[in-house]
Amino acid sequence: MPLDPARRHQIEQDAITAAWEAERLAACDDAIALLREIADLERDDDGDVIIGTDTDGHNDLMSRIVSFLATHDQ
Repeated sequence: MPLDPARRHQIEQDAITAAWEAERLAACDDAIALLREIADLERDDDGDVIIGTDTDGHNDLMSRIVSFLATHDQ
């Protein structure tokens, strides 16, 4: 017996919501990992985090933060 259209629609909406929630949870996990990495960085005398760069002026952590924000800025 086929599902009625309203029930089919509700199942589709539930699946979309579940996928969205899973994506948001994964983004939160990624953000937490970045924050933990920042928390582990060296601090100056005032307690501010020191985010250094390599000899070419690049910083992998900052690049990953920028990429994360670009991906999840909605």
